[in-house]
Amino acid sequence: MINRYRKYLQILDEKLDKMFKKQAPFIKCQKGCAYCCKEGEYPMSELEFIEILFKYNELEQQIKDKVDANISNLLKSSRQKLYECPFLVDNVCSVYQARGLICRTFGLLSYNDKTGKKKMPFCVDLGLNYSNVYDKDTKTLTECAPDGTEPLAFNIDRTTLRSPNIERDFNIFFGEDKALVDWLREEFQAVVD
Repeated sequence: MINRYRKYLQILDEKLDKMFKKQAPFIKCQKGCAYCCKEGEYPMSELEFIEILFKYNELEQQIKDKVDANISNLLKSSRQKLYECPFLVDNVCSVYQARGLICRTFGLLSYNDKTGKKKMPFCVDLGLNYSNVYDKDTKTLTECAPDGTEPLAFNIDRTTLRSPNIERDFNIFFGEDKALVDWLREEFQAVVD
């Protein structure tokens, strides 16, 4: 099943790459930015977490030691709702190729197919993605980019990306959904204690 999931990720990444390129005038994401990795819940399915564990097991020992320390510190700390992703090492995702769906789509303007509501990435308030066309006072998109590119919202919410149709088409099963810290607690708590 993991190979079928990887095929799905490959196809998804190709589609997301086109979306990010189409929205390039609004996107400020770059290696080392990492604001999106510093305070979140990081919801993911069991299948996403399993893929991350595969990548974690392939890490160089020096990086793995840093991730282990991050995981240990996270699990020893209070049960906070928002936390820094323990796979973030020196402002770079150590499991980037295996990152979760929410991480792959972050930065784009999205909408929920059922509600039609648009969702701005929080980094707009940091002067990053879409900030060049976002009015903070009215909380609306104000205009197109100077080259005429329109800010577009995409149906990339997790429910859509993990739909029964996706599971059927790729013959995969995402499994239970939890916050990353809860998956880590199950996997690593005995090591931390």
